[in-house]
Amino acid sequence: MFVIEELHEYSSRVRRSFANRLAEFPWDEVEKNREASFSSMKGILVHMIDNEDWMVNGVIHNKSKEYVRKKSAEFTSMKMILDYLEEVEERSRRYFARLNDDELARRVKLITAAGQTFDLAVEECLFQSFTEQLYHIGELIALLWQDNVEPPKMQWFWNNPRSKSD
Repeated sequence: MFVIEELHEYSSRVRRSFANRLAEFPWDEVEKNREASFSSMKGILVHMIDNEDWMVNGVIHNKSKEYVRKKSAEFTSMKMILDYLEEVEERSRRYFARLNDDELARRVKLITAAGQTFDLAVEECLFQSFTEQLYHIGELIALLWQDNVEPPKMQWFWNNPRSKSD
């Protein structure tokens, strides 16, 4: 298994745990403006999912500019978010199933919303997607702690993709 695949699987497991935890909350708490990076826990979660979709189904296929980013306002329930998460994870699983060294080394153009262009290897794009998840998981952890809610277990040893304990 490629290291980047393990990192992706790890962050997917953690993201899924947080999504499931948020599904236990009243909807008004999930979408409450908390003055965070994407306003609400809903906004942060949608951004995390959309970022993976953008990377795996946009940037890596040299379609950064054509990809239409999801907006938090499009989602009116956790069911909609969980369904979107499942769709993105399925597309990502299909992509990772055919990943190889040549694909990881292939160069692509990442074009930001502001028009900046970066020449990156696919592996670097996947690593960026992984780190983006980590940043925002940390943000969700802080927001949960502010409400005296224990976040899901996020450590590697609890979410190790090499472990067959799911």
